Amino acid sequence: MSKNPLLSDADVARYHDQGFVVPDFRLPDGLVQEMKQAYDELLNANSHLSSDFLLGPHLLKPGTQGVRGNQKWFDFATYEPLMDMASQLIGEDIILWGTTIFGKPAYSGKETPWHQDGDYYPIRPLETLTIWIALDDVTAENGPMRFIPGSHKSKRSYRHHWRDADDLTINLTCDVDQFDESAAVDLILEAGQLSFHDVYMIHGSAANNTPSRRAAFIVRLMPATSLYDHELGEEMGAKHSAHDYGKRPLFLVRGQDRSGNNFDIGH
Repeated sequence: MSKNPLLSDADVARYHDQGFVVPDFRLPDGLVQEMKQAYDELLNANSHLSSDFLLGPHLLKPGTQGVRGNQKWFDFATYEPLMDMASQLIGEDIILWGTTIFGKPAYSGKETPWHQDGDYYPIRPLETLTIWIALDDVTAENGPMRFIPGSHKSKRSYRHHWRDADDLTINLTCDVDQFDESAAVDLILEAGQLSFHDVYMIHGSAANNTPSRRAAFIVRLMPATSLYDHELGEEMGAKHSAHDYGKRPLFLVRGQDRSGNNFDIGH
């Protein structure tokens, strides 16, 4: 870990108490511009896919969704300050197991309903840190991420149901009678700012009906003390086939593997 931690003790405490934290940190302007240019290139290379949801841009070999990725996104995902902050939250042994870009294009960006990510992750014990990086300015109007503070504390999966709708980025939705929706906090960020949130956090976002795009790059990290179970991922793939959980390649990006994870599958 860095000798000069980027997260304060208060930041770390807030993450564990609230389930998320927005650090006093912003990616350098030059890097943000490089990411935006890389995103334009990614969209051009994947014009056959909807920009609402691009899975695994860090992978050179297309997965089930068919995204043609680029090494640049692996480099962005493993940017050293991000890994330094992540190590403050989940420890020094870190595995990168996924990336996503949610495009939220102008006027047509889809809703992401209330949900927990971990309900369909084949990771045991279930631990994942998500880094949410704003590629564009996020306003109250263009579909910001929304968190239910403290919803991670019980370390349990809430009841979800399946919604068949084309205007959603995901179809598995958390039943709203289990939490106080009025407690939601909007994640308002400038391009280059970011947040970290816990795998059990209930979160979602409204549709984007404004003239401003709201793209975000998502990085999924797990502590190498957990096991990514590819066999369980195959079982989960029946309902989440686009995610290709049974063939996900893993990357040990910090420290040592502590749980016998398979770093051959998917590579």
